Amino acid sequence: MKQEHATLYDVQISELYDRIKGYLKSLKFEIIYEEKDEEYLDLKAHKGGKASVIVGNVRDVEIMISGAKSATPYYDIVLRTGAWGKDIVVPTVIAGVLTAGIAAAPVAAIEAYRAHSFEKNFWKFITTNLSEIGEGKGTMSTVVTVTP
Repeated sequence: MKQEHATLYDVQISELYDRIKGYLKSLKFEIIYEEKDEEYLDLKAHKGGKASVIVGNVRDVEIMISGAKSATPYYDIVLRTGAWGKDIVVPTVIAGVLTAGIAAAPVAAIEAYRAHSFEKNFWKFITTNLSEIGEGKGTMSTVVTVTP
């Protein structure tokens, strides 16, 4: 599981959370878990059915936002993505068998690109929405990848 982190400043997190939820739904993710508190929001989403598990096309996403309201409100946002990297081996093996090994490397590269692309687009979505929420006062720190 990959984890990325940023800090949000001057943001109405409940509105941002609702936008994130809508964004994931627009990407055909199924919301499988939600916890919503005044200072902690957690959303887990999943994309892919039984066939997707077999071919390694499962996508798991968790977004957590936590912090405290104060004179200068700031919140931490964490994006966790899973199954992208773990499941690369299955489509790679299938492609390798079907094409005598020729397509194995491109399939692995495509899966890695999809994961990277999702993460990049997610943070772009957050940045765009921060400028729309709260009269454009919201800002975000640089995104940092957290290694376990």
